[in-house]
Amino acid sequence: MPRGERPLGPEDTALLRFAGDLRRLRDQAGKPSYRELARRANYSPTALSDAAGGRKLPSLALTLAFVRACEADPASWTKRWRELAVEHTQPPHPGTPYPGGEPFTEDDAKRFFGRECLVEQVVESVGAKPLTVVLGASGSGRTSLLRAGLLPALDDAVVITPGQDPVLDLARALAEVFENTTADRLAQEFREDPDHLRLRIRQHRPGLVLLVDDFEQALDAPEFVAAVTRCPHVVLAVRADGRKRWRDLGVEGTEITIEPMSADQLRRAITEPAAKIGATVETAVIARLVADAANQHALPLVQQALVETWRRKRGMTLSLAGFEESGGIEHVVVRSAETLLATLGETGERAARQLLLRLVSVRRNGIAQRRTRLLDVDARLLGLLVKARLVTLTEDGAELTHDAVLRWPRLARWIDEDRENLRTHQQLVTAIELWEASDRDPLALYRGVRLRKAKELGEFLTVEERQFVARSARRETRRSTALIAVMAVLLALVPGTVVYALSNERKITEMNASALGGKALSQSEALLEQRRPYADKYALVGYDVSPSAESEKVLRLASAVARGIPFTGTPKDDADVVVAPRGEMAAVTDADGTDRMWTIDEDKASPGQKFADRHRVVKLAERRAVTRDFNGQEHLWFVNDANDLTYLTALPSRFRTLDLSADGSRIVGKVGASVEVGLPTPDESEYAELYDLSDPRSPRKLPMPVGNPGTVALSQDGRELATGVWNQATGTTTIEFWSIGGTVESAGPPMAQHAYVRGITYSGDGRWLAVEHSSPESIVEVWQRVPSGTPVLRARLDTALRAGARVTFSDDGRVAVVRDNVFEVQQLYTNDRPADRLVYVVGHGGSTRAVYRPQNRDFLVRGGGQDPELLPYDLDTGRIIKRMCEKDGARLTDSEWVKSFGEVERREVC
Repeated sequence: MPRGERPLGPEDTALLRFAGDLRRLRDQAGKPSYRELARRANYSPTALSDAAGGRKLPSLALTLAFVRACEADPASWTKRWRELAVEHTQPPHPGTPYPGGEPFTEDDAKRFFGRECLVEQVVESVGAKPLTVVLGASGSGRTSLLRAGLLPALDDAVVITPGQDPVLDLARALAEVFENTTADRLAQEFREDPDHLRLRIRQHRPGLVLLVDDFEQALDAPEFVAAVTRCPHVVLAVRADGRKRWRDLGVEGTEITIEPMSADQLRRAITEPAAKIGATVETAVIARLVADAANQHALPLVQQALVETWRRKRGMTLSLAGFEESGGIEHVVVRSAETLLATLGETGERAARQLLLRLVSVRRNGIAQRRTRLLDVDARLLGLLVKARLVTLTEDGAELTHDAVLRWPRLARWIDEDRENLRTHQQLVTAIELWEASDRDPLALYRGVRLRKAKELGEFLTVEERQFVARSARRETRRSTALIAVMAVLLALVPGTVVYALSNERKITEMNASALGGKALSQSEALLEQRRPYADKYALVGYDVSPSAESEKVLRLASAVARGIPFTGTPKDDADVVVAPRGEMAAVTDADGTDRMWTIDEDKASPGQKFADRHRVVKLAERRAVTRDFNGQEHLWFVNDANDLTYLTALPSRFRTLDLSADGSRIVGKVGASVEVGLPTPDESEYAELYDLSDPRSPRKLPMPVGNPGTVALSQDGRELATGVWNQATGTTTIEFWSIGGTVESAGPPMAQHAYVRGITYSGDGRWLAVEHSSPESIVEVWQRVPSGTPVLRARLDTALRAGARVTFSDDGRVAVVRDNVFEVQQLYTNDRPADRLVYVVGHGGSTRAVYRPQNRDFLVRGGGQDPELLPYDLDTGRIIKRMCEKDGARLTDSEWVKSFGEVERREVC
């Protein structure tokens, strides 16, 4: 006969009440035996009996197994277990390798990992320049960098943290550095003449480096700023939202930005501190944390999650079971948020709710997401939310620290309750952006229902948003007042009939005003289809009357078509067009199959010299061109300009160029019987070769680090080579980076891509890398380069098209992709903000890549027809309007206006 359960006695503790409820749960399930529960739960009867014994808190996994065996809801028990776990968790062992939510100190230097490259960069800057400014978002680790990274790395340094009295805080920190003085005496000295600090350091400690933390707190203290910025060696740590105020001081210094930790850096920050004390972290825990926090300023949350996992470690192993019991980052956020709310009181909670909801937007599909905003709120409350790691302050404003904040049950409930207001607010933000883009056109202001809904948002709005609503309300009032005055006069003259007529006339006026924009855009689109002139003029009228994303798109396209660059006299239909890297020249195929060089100047092209008979340009760089003759032999040319071509040399026999660096200094290709780029099963007889073109008449062969890569790319300065090697067995392409100098050496950790990589493209400054997958549809991933680290994924551009993508970067963080006949441009960001699509146009691109022209700040893209025409695509609407108005190309003639719009009053667009 099975032994009965030990009585619990009075349930006067949370642990005993928990055990009692587990027993009652078993009773409600029909009181199965523990042997039967064991069969259902896959745990031993003894473990299940102990779980309800009340002597110790069972593990989360055991508790949930018990609950599921009793067919109860595991979610509510998970929440209850975690609340109880907080009470019963022992304090961390003194040997815990992680600091939790606190910054690293100098004593933690031996376990400060992941920021080695950044430390080296700052130390090098200190040796080269007097002043270095380290900028980082809140939670990026500025304090840890100074105390655990730089302080031990520098021979002589001191950390200064300004507070309420920055000068006195400076003096207190230096009183221990300078002998025979006191903090009060130093403070008085610095206030009388801030330059005394510089003189003291030069006389007594010439190598001393001042490490100033939280410098943004002292920007309003001129004596402090003057004292520290004049010193020989200074590092200022400035929170990112203080960058503008810092720059307004006009002090020159080297700026270094603390980027979020990459996956590899975060992995080291997790594993290395544990390894230092002989502990290990299970791979599953590492994978979960890296997936949750890589490339985000969430390191404090990771450290807190690791501390909670450490408390539940098995021996010296941080296990997945312990991590799941702790709740991970999500539980850290919930606990921190609820703890903060408990201290705020009812009024403070309402204010916190309003602030947090301002940092949330709701998509059309109803999904809530984080958003960045400039807030004009109580600085104390914002500071508390930042300290609790719920909000991060960046250069662009405030944002929720992590997606886990959105999953905080209380905030999720607030979002559901205010979902309609959040949608209204999102529409208002978009309206303000359009209003600003249209040079604050009064017609873009709110009125009617939209205005009434915006007013109802009240204190939810920022100062800028309230100003927009107030301006809209004033305009609405003026329109209503004028209408009432006119109606009063007419009522006195002809009651009844005139009221109807006026009401009807007002509708016609509103209809005409609304219809005018649509009619102008329709006229523009019709002219575009027929390739007839003036499409841009009508598009400008449409945009001026009714500014919107759609009218802006038509204006950009109409401007590009109006400025189209034809290659007059080139009779060959569908000719190949190869444009130089900066868009100043192009090679276009003539009717005889020979390429001719053309000079491109703003919006026109002038013919130049031809290459040798039936030579076609394969690659075009600055002052270099590679051509292929009718026998397949490739040749190197010097291109001084379109009218000055000089033959240099033939490239090696059977050589096929894969890439030529934009500056013309390096060339890489393959040698083989039939080299075809982009095949996942290359000919084994092929091999790759790399050449230095410093002496272009005698190319010098360089060591090729990979024998037969499937994909290769050169950086624009020719100093780096990327190679992609496809492993058909594993379905993986390994991308490696190589530094090209006298030798070829590794330039960073490799990237493994679980797809066949068809193409790789560097940006001009080397900060970005585009990788095109073929699976079989074309997918372009854009990665941000990290010095000596693993690149960070910033954008993923999918398509249903199978054609290969041709990728180009501008010099201001935009990426242009041409696939088949689609031309697309996206704006990239160096944080976790998704890329913004700026352009998506069908009917452009064709056989050539888009080329960014820095001198014109536009993209050259192939027209959609067979003619070898290039369209200058400018994305700056204000610049388009300015250009049209300056050239008097914006005004329709009177006859054109009347023909299209009848007697409607003319709109002056300039």
